[in-house]
Amino acid sequence: MTITKQANLDQAQLVTATFSFTNSKKDTAFWETTLTPLLNEIEVNLSLEQIRELPNIIATKKAYKAVGLDAARHRPSSDSLLRRVVKGQGLYQINALVDVNNYLSLKLQLPIGSYDLAKIDGPISYQVAEEGTEYAGIGKGAINISNFPTLVDQQGAFGSPISDSTRAMIAPETTEAILVVYAFGQSSAQLATIEQTVKTVLQTAFNPEAITTEIIA
Repeated sequence: MTITKQANLDQAQLVTATFSFTNSKKDTAFWETTLTPLLNEIEVNLSLEQIRELPNIIATKKAYKAVGLDAARHRPSSDSLLRRVVKGQGLYQINALVDVNNYLSLKLQLPIGSYDLAKIDGPISYQVAEEGTEYAGIGKGAINISNFPTLVDQQGAFGSPISDSTRAMIAPETTEAILVVYAFGQSSAQLATIEQTVKTVLQTAFNPEAITTEIIA
């Protein structure tokens, strides 16, 4: 599924992967062999101060400021995940795809959202949310997403690199999904590496018959 990007998001890039799969409440093998080792590595080797200096965190916050967001108030979801792990708080176990989503976000140090295609209505555009726009955030109730870089379909906004809505969220019964990496200021080579990393991890975790990827720069 192609996403159309609004012109005023010139610093923003997307890497997407669309696929059919069998989800589950938990993939124990993925946690044991892949996710838990990464959590341990981050907790041992990163500090809160070092998170602030990570190039992808800096680039994301710079892009937020360019669209009028307070980057100190609205952390990238990747920043929030890294901080949880460094503080020893670990991650909530949600379902297999959301857990893979969180793994990729920690590994790439970029915000990532996964969305149920059955809950998306028509074409998707990537745009800056208008003043006063709200949606029901996952685990947060109604949140104001004014000026957020936002994914929008015919029913309105449903996702962003800060906090996603409940409308298109992944459930254990989801069978078709689009995973979106929210990138900022990446080179062509870096975007290609992100694309390959996403494909490899999804292939290993779910072995889908096909994964359709796209880079939107």
